[in-house]
Amino acid sequence: MNEQLIFKLSRRQAYNREDFFVSKTNSLAVKILENWKNFSSSGLVIVGPSACGKTHLAAVWSKETSAKSYDISTFFGIDLNHLIDEKFIVLEDVEKLELLPKDKRLIIEENILHIFNSLSANNGKILFTSCKFPRFWEIGLKDLLSRIMTLTIVELNLPDDNLLAALMAKQFQDRQIKVDDEVLTYAISRMERSFLFAKTLVEALDVESLKLKKPIKKNMVNEIIEKLYSRT
Repeated sequence: MNEQLIFKLSRRQAYNREDFFVSKTNSLAVKILENWKNFSSSGLVIVGPSACGKTHLAAVWSKETSAKSYDISTFFGIDLNHLIDEKFIVLEDVEKLELLPKDKRLIIEENILHIFNSLSANNGKILFTSCKFPRFWEIGLKDLLSRIMTLTIVELNLPDDNLLAALMAKQFQDRQIKVDDEVLTYAISRMERSFLFAKTLVEALDVESLKLKKPIKKNMVNEIIEKLYSRT
């Protein structure tokens, strides 16, 4: 075999509040989320593009509230009896609903409505994450839609240079990889300005560095960015 085997080692996922970098583009969203106890609504919706930190903020909130967290697709066969006494629930990636068959989607919507009723009785709250605003979730159950539309929405916007640098630095740190600041600056000046591209770039650089047994430098960054662009 000419190619070196690359083993997928476990990564350290740092989802603490101090690991979430606050910049001008997300400071308002973070402030709103931190004041969730003062909301009159029965929950929150974190909206933003892929890899922007929705799961991170949801994890911070879950840690603070001891909330149970679920991917929306798992709510098809959920045993609601296990959740009847819960006060805080997190449902992630709600936009996946539109990918499910109509009959399964309806069952999930009914389950979420039951959760709303249960949380209301327990003075609890629900938190959703999604790449889309609630009006685009294609909710068919009118009672559920009316409740969702009353929730507080927290929007994470496109990143500035500081946020991109912090995001990538954190992802490298999670992989226990040291990258010089000047290399990060070089990458940010040449890459697509999106959270998803930043995540993809870090993952590709990680693999390339392991394969070549070399540290991540500017020439490697340039080569990987060109490869990623050529795929689109």
